[in-house]
Amino acid sequence: MMASSLSHLEDLFIERCEEIERLILAKDQVSSSSSNGDTSLQPMSFPNLTQIVVTNCKNLNSLFPFRFAHVLPKLESLIVKRNYKLEQVFELEEKVEVVAKEEMKFDKLKWLSLEELPGLIHFCPKGYHSVFPEMMQLKVRDCPKLTTGFFIDSQEFVHCKTKAPQMVEQDAVEESTTVQNAIFNENIDWSRWLRESQLPHIT
Repeated sequence: MMASSLSHLEDLFIERCEEIERLILAKDQVSSSSSNGDTSLQPMSFPNLTQIVVTNCKNLNSLFPFRFAHVLPKLESLIVKRNYKLEQVFELEEKVEVVAKEEMKFDKLKWLSLEELPGLIHFCPKGYHSVFPEMMQLKVRDCPKLTTGFFIDSQEFVHCKTKAPQMVEQDAVEESTTVQNAIFNENIDWSRWLRESQLPHIT
């Protein structure tokens, strides 16, 4: 019954949930969570969810498992603020093998805000990158540990890519030609309506 109700959810606001460590559990975490009283949501599709706002959850470590990106087809706005222990927006599940150059595409996401997140390390897992064809506004503020960089391609699509900790020489050369000018570890207040783009163009 609850799963059926959540499938109709359009807006999700979570504030001051001090016990929650993960917003959505990965499939391999569900069985253990039921026995220890974890309050995280179970993995399921949210076909109508358009807005997610998560603020002031002091023990939150990650928001979503990596594969969960594909079950948010209508997500337009993601606002994450003042979650001081948050390290990952999309967390790579332990048993998922890293695939080089794998892409996360958010077809509908227009507004992304990551603010006052001193522990945030990355938006997407290391070695992956995300594409936002419809992005209209991007804010990144006070995220000093962030290793995810943002840039725009020749089609005016916003991209973000997380630095890999270790790369073979060939990968390092390719990395330097694609994201060397991306904005890392800096405040960003970008809007598609502004004439001068704060984000670098990388082809």
